[in-house]
This record gives sequence, structure tokens and C-alpha cells, in this order.
Amino acid sequence: MSRSAAFDLLPGSDKNDVPAGIVQLNRSISRALRRQRGDFQYYDEPAGDPSLRQQIALRAAKRGWQAEIDELCITSGCQQSLFLALMAVCQQGDVVAVEAPGFYGVLQLLEQLGLQVVEIPASAETGLDVGAFEQTLQRWDIKACVVSPSFATPTGASMPLHARAHLIELAERHDLAIIEDDIYGESGWLVVPDTLKAVDHSNRVIHCSSLSKVLSRDLRLGWISGGRWHDDIVRLKLTSQLASSRFIQRGVADFFADGGYAAYLRRYRQQLQQQRDQLLDLLGTWPVPIRATSPAGGLALWLELPEQVDTIKLYNRALDEGVVITPGELFSMSGKFSNCLRLSFAHPWTRARAEALMRLPSLMA
Repeated sequence: MSRSAAFDLLPGSDKNDVPAGIVQLNRSISRALRRQRGDFQYYDEPAGDPSLRQQIALRAAKRGWQAEIDELCITSGCQQSLFLALMAVCQQGDVVAVEAPGFYGVLQLLEQLGLQVVEIPASAETGLDVGAFEQTLQRWDIKACVVSPSFATPTGASMPLHARAHLIELAERHDLAIIEDDIYGESGWLVVPDTLKAVDHSNRVIHCSSLSKVLSRDLRLGWISGGRWHDDIVRLKLTSQLASSRFIQRGVADFFADGGYAAYLRRYRQQLQQQRDQLLDLLGTWPVPIRATSPAGGLALWLELPEQVDTIKLYNRALDEGVVITPGELFSMSGKFSNCLRLSFAHPWTRARAEALMRLPSLMA
């Protein structure tokens, strides 16, 4: 079996099957490039193109957050947004709270920046345990908390409104920053949750997002709203990146303004729901006891296998068979979740990918 059969990290689908929305996006970017005149010889302003920031603000308003364009800064993706947020609020040696399980990209950033990590338990359904976080704040001087309130990776969990409000209250009481990783927020097919910024009345939430997960990874286009740290974040963006591509920003802004993005999202959300359902149906035929989350958004679910299964060993066996999986230990710095997997439903379930998935139980022995 070839690596193209992998069902988590590689699509295994026809690369020539380009969605209509992406075709329209490419046309919008091409038009923006053709319209360029002398401004191609100049750098964009550090905060990014105003027309794109205006479109992002309009999208934010649909999720309960009345953002102004001067509150937004364009970045090269959510990972850069998270990097800028941590740089703005933390110094080397500071303590940062993260969800467990949580995004391994955040753990890598924290290690690179020389920051200490304290892990807060997170439910596979309701996300960060705010009660546990409150207890942790009694023992640690925490500078920031990185959290994904909507369709968190790897579980797909979403925090309820009361937990979000409690989290904001704790941030105010303990004088810390909340860094919201909202990269999956617009992927929900039953409901698109409000942003955490929608309940932030003291400017303690730094909102980070991008188009990488819901539209195109090749765009390398994200944004950040830095709250009370925003001016520092824009200066950090200036010194680390200088500027973003003007014609790509304007092309994406046109794609938003013309309704292309909204239409694309409607189709994509339906596709994600169908692919999640197909994955759950396939897992339901496994001959081993499992527990799987059933998120209403995001791109992946969390699979808990019998305790004796070591998914690192399973990873190596699966790799020998040409199947790539994502072991649970990657989502924690404490060695937890060794019997868990993240499974993606971001791509169509081709016959090859379905067969790869069904091979896994035989590799667990």
C-alpha cells in the first residue's frame, strides 16, 4: 500500500478535483494581480490591507464580535499569530497554560520561546476545564493561557458559554492574557460559535486565526487582534515579517466581498459533516472497543483505544504498511494519551483511505 493511502496526514484523493470555490478564489487573486500598478514597488502597511481587514471585521460581526479594522493585523498564518501573541505578552521563563490534549504546534512554539508549560485538563466534549484552571492559578504565576474554544484540535471540543465567561473573569482577576486559537471556528455545520472576543470586555483576549484550515493552506494568510497588546504585536510583525503580499490580500478581500467565501463555506461544511459521519460509520465496524468524539465542526475527532494499546508502537507498525496516523502523545508534554489517536475527516473517504483505516485494528496486537 502506498503512502497515498494514509488517512490522517495525507489526502489520498484526486489532486485535480479542485473545488469550485477555490477556482473562484484563484480568479479573484489573478484579477487583483492584474489591477496592480505602481504599488507593487512598495511594501504594504504592517497591519495589512484595509480592505481585507474590513472583510474580516464583517465576518467577526456575524460571530458576536464588533471588531474595528484598526484592531486587526494580517499575518502569514495562525502559527505566526500565536507566535506574535506569545512574544508580546511573555518573557523567557514565564509560565503559559495550555489545554491537554492540545495542539502540538503550540507546544513547539512554547519550547522555542523558552517558556514553561503547565497543562490544564480538557474534556473531549467541552474543552478546557476552567475549574481546574482556577485551581492551577492558585499555585502558578501564569502569564497567558492558550485555548481553542471552538472545535479544538485534536478532540473537536467546544467550550460552553458559561465556561467562556468564567475564563474571561479569571483572566481579569489574575491579570493574564487569553490567547484564542480560533482557526477552526468557522467550520461548524450545525452552528458557528461566537468568538471568545465576543465576551471580552477588558481587552484581555488575543484572537488568532487564519484561512489555512477552512480555505487554503497555500495562501499563508491569517490575522490577529491583540487587545491591549495590539500595538506591540504590530511592531513585532513589522520587525519579523515587514509586510504581507498586497495582491493576495486584495484578491481574498474581493473573494469575501463577492460572496464567494460564504458560498464555499456552506458547501465545505456539508462536506465535512458527511466525511465525519462516514468516519464514524467505519469506526463502528471495528472489532475492538473504542470511544470516539463526534464534533460538530473542525477537521478531526479523538479516538480512545483500549488502555493496553500504545499508539507510538502502532504508528511505527502502521508506517511500515504505508499508513500514517497521529499518536495521542503528540498532544501533550507529559506523556499522556498513549492509547489515543487523532483521526482526520478533512478529505474524502476514497476506497484506499477507507481500506487503510480498516487495517489498523489488525496492527494493534
